[in-house]
Amino acid sequence: MLLPPKKLLPEVGIAEPGRYHYLPLIGWVYRLRLELASDLLGEGPFDSTLEIGYGSGLFLPELARRSRRITGVDIHAGADAVTSMLTALGHRAELRRASILELPFDDAEFDAVICLSVLEHLRELDVAVGEIRRVLKPSGVAVLGFPVRNPVTDAFFRLLGYEPRRIHPSSHTEILQAIERREGLRIERVVRFPNLLPLPLAAYVACRARAA
Repeated sequence: MLLPPKKLLPEVGIAEPGRYHYLPLIGWVYRLRLELASDLLGEGPFDSTLEIGYGSGLFLPELARRSRRITGVDIHAGADAVTSMLTALGHRAELRRASILELPFDDAEFDAVICLSVLEHLRELDVAVGEIRRVLKPSGVAVLGFPVRNPVTDAFFRLLGYEPRRIHPSSHTEILQAIERREGLRIERVVRFPNLLPLPLAAYVACRARAA
C-alpha cells in the first residue's frame, strides 16, 4: 500500500481521518479499508479513475499507479493543499469541489470509481448510487466501502469523539440494498474485515460493483 509520508499530508479543514492511518493500532484498522479497496479494484491499468471523497488525498498516490488519469471530488476547499502534496510526490490529479449527489462529469466518463467512507454519511443513497452509475462507462468498476453498524463499531466511533447515528445516518445494510436495487449496477464481490466474522459482526465492508 503506497501512502504519502505523514509530513506531507495536508490539513483540509474537515473531520477527515487522514492522520489516523499513521497511528499504531487505529492506523492498522484504517489502512485495512484501503487494502480492501485496492484488492477489489485490481491493478488496472485504467484510463480514468474518479475518487469520490478524496479527503487529504491519502489514497490518490496509490490510485495513480493504476490509472492514466486521476480525478477527485470532495466538499472541502483544500484542493490546492492536496495538489501540492501530489506534486511533491510526482503525481497529478484533477480535483474539484463537488457533492456526490451532483457529480460535475459527463455520463460514462470513468472506467473506475472509488468511494470509501462516504455513503454512510448520507441519507440520499439512491441519488448517490445513481450518480456513481451515471459516470461509469459500460463494464466500469465501482469500489465502495463503508463501516459496519454494530455495537462494537458504535463504541469505536464514540471513542474517537463522534456520535455514530449523527455522523452515519445510513447503515451498511441500507447502503448494500441501495447498490443492489440500482438498475445497471451489479455487485460482483463483497469483502469485510475481520474476514472470519459474519458481516453483521465485522468492522468494515467493501464491495466491487460493475456497470452494465
